[in-house]
Amino acid sequence: MGFGLCVLGYLLIIFDSFYAGVIGWPLLAWGFFKLGKVRKSFFASCALCAVCTLYSVCELLDLAKIITLDKTGGLYFALHLAYILLGACIHLIYLLSVRDIALEGGDMKIAMNALAWLAFTEFYYALCIVSAYLVKGGATGSEFAQVVGNVTIVMKYLIGFTNLWFLYGCYTKITTASQMEKDEAIMRKIAEKEEQKRRKREKE
Repeated sequence: MGFGLCVLGYLLIIFDSFYAGVIGWPLLAWGFFKLGKVRKSFFASCALCAVCTLYSVCELLDLAKIITLDKTGGLYFALHLAYILLGACIHLIYLLSVRDIALEGGDMKIAMNALAWLAFTEFYYALCIVSAYLVKGGATGSEFAQVVGNVTIVMKYLIGFTNLWFLYGCYTKITTASQMEKDEAIMRKIAEKEEQKRRKREKE
């Protein structure tokens, strides 16, 4: 369905600070594109992932000294905030979409977990915004800023690996209504073939 690609992409995005997002975002976009065939809302996540890819590419080009980003300027701050908001929107769309798919398949546990992870994930992104403003305001030396920064770092990996595990659970367990219909159609064909064989044996 696309969840497998999302798992691979998300794993790399967790380590985006090491520029792995250059590969992770396209993989995640591809996974969401495939999932869009099941629920169209995933196409929105796919488009947002493509935009995030551009941000990661610019960061990598800056590291390679091909371009120079003024990381103390207002433009970079605005782009960084936009990147955070894009991440929040991607998770909002995909987790709500997963909830809807799980409800269609009758899996209440995955549906409820999707809402729980959504709440924790959006809280993390709110902390990221607060942390970004503290850095921009030059308050990094304050005790409050240090606490926020440390909590944000811990939550990044906690939320990241929690969502990764959740995506893997979707990959292994989730069943959509359309997939159920396909499975039922296959079973009907098998039953029809068996019935034809039985009738053939009776005639003989």
